[in-house]
Amino acid sequence: MLITAMNPLLTLHFFKGITNAEKQAIIASDQFNEKDLKPTVYQQYKRKEDFDSRWEKAALLASMEYEICQREGVVILYVNDVDNFPSVLREIPDPPVVLFGRGRWNNKKVPLSIIGSRKMTNYGKFQCRRFVEDLSQFPINIISGLAMGIDEVAHQTALDCGATTQAFLAGGLGHISPKKNAILAQQIMNSGGGYFTEQPFHVASLPPYYPVRNRLIAGAALATLVIEAARKSGAMITANQAFNYGREVFALPGALFQPMSEGPNKLIADEIASIALDPGTFASNFYPLWSKNRSKIDLSKSFEGQLIQHFPHGRKVHSSYLKKYFEVNNSQLFKSLHVLIELGVLQRIGVHTYARKTAD
Repeated sequence: MLITAMNPLLTLHFFKGITNAEKQAIIASDQFNEKDLKPTVYQQYKRKEDFDSRWEKAALLASMEYEICQREGVVILYVNDVDNFPSVLREIPDPPVVLFGRGRWNNKKVPLSIIGSRKMTNYGKFQCRRFVEDLSQFPINIISGLAMGIDEVAHQTALDCGATTQAFLAGGLGHISPKKNAILAQQIMNSGGGYFTEQPFHVASLPPYYPVRNRLIAGAALATLVIEAARKSGAMITANQAFNYGREVFALPGALFQPMSEGPNKLIADEIASIALDPGTFASNFYPLWSKNRSKIDLSKSFEGQLIQHFPHGRKVHSSYLKKYFEVNNSQLFKSLHVLIELGVLQRIGVHTYARKTAD
């Protein structure tokens, strides 16, 4: 039976009663063992009297979803899969236990979320294309939400320029919304990217699931760029979520009293977002290795140089130790770790663990 090969973490994904943050704490523990998952979760669960019934229900839902995934060719990414699960998303406090998807996630390229309004203006459309076209010369992974407006322009421009792009859905893979973007989703997958969700296959894209999806867009990228957004909008929720995760936020300023520029202008005024004016300047601000004067970068005087000192050969270092020692936010730490991985100095050897890269 297909069900016998099911990863027990799928049951944990469907289990109600503890938060994603609590689930992540269990999985990230040094003592974590999949064989002991049920009794470990039991210790975290407060209402002991109904634990067994809830666990059995979760196991049933998991087995049903597993069969659907097998039948539909859906990929299941588990949060403890260092190679395939989005590496940056794993660093947030409350990542999903699993992602359901089509295609694959590219962990070798630098992830940037580009978001904005469904009701984009010509200005927003032009600027979105302008930024993505310039960024496509670098090894970038453009992340967005496959919605109408700025999202689809970001995805399509990335595809047109040969860049990698990924999408997160609010509903299940059987309910792409809007339906017309099913073609775009297929193109994303065919180009080497993919589209993902934490919702079961047959779940519709209902309003409560959009904020849940937005946290994935915010958490899976090193930074978020807001092109256009109304003051109250999903893009603003995503931007604030990214900020709360300690990730960098950039925003494109627009004309005063232009409704679709009120969101970015407010983010800048509230000092949540840095100004993004020129694609070339933005690229080097977002990722220093993409500076046109890359040859002048001196790592010995940078934060990356300080990090290297904590990685003598043979030592395994946990990201929580680095964050506490240097008293830095997630954005700065994980961007710098990503830079050192790209330079071939470090390698990721565990969910939150890094080490000096050894010679091949």
